[in-house]
Amino acid sequence: MSNTITIVNNTKKKITASITKTNDDGEPGFFEIASKKANTWQRSKMQVCYVLRADNGNTEVLVVEPGKTYQILEQGNLNMNGPVTIVNNTDEKITVGITDIGESGGAGFYEIASNGSDTWRRTKLQVCYVLRTDDGNTEVFVVEPGRRYRIG
Repeated sequence: MSNTITIVNNTKKKITASITKTNDDGEPGFFEIASKKANTWQRSKMQVCYVLRADNGNTEVLVVEPGKTYQILEQGNLNMNGPVTIVNNTDEKITVGITDIGESGGAGFYEIASNGSDTWRRTKLQVCYVLRTDDGNTEVFVVEPGRRYRIG
């Protein structure tokens, strides 16, 4: 896997971006990216990216992963399609919640029966919380729209 995270500015004005280096090496600080240009960061672990937008004054926060490219678009930060699907492969029910930061969906917790599944409509990276009835553990991980996650 590549250790490069790429941020592409597809807005009409500059952006300023920074990627954390939590438990990792790499250059800290904020860097300007001109319209229609890209910048790369060397990271070996998932990190948080802060994007300051000159076009609308907003700050966007993304969870970014080495080996991936992230598009900062006119209408929002990422171009991702498809629901997030959680599949329960355990012998007991699980309870699942997925954040809805920057979304219009609900962020409640829902039960999924053994060998069942459920979907959440999301367009941005979010955080998923899973309470497992079979072993009592809680799992927390980042989910990406259009992907399917199996528990158990």
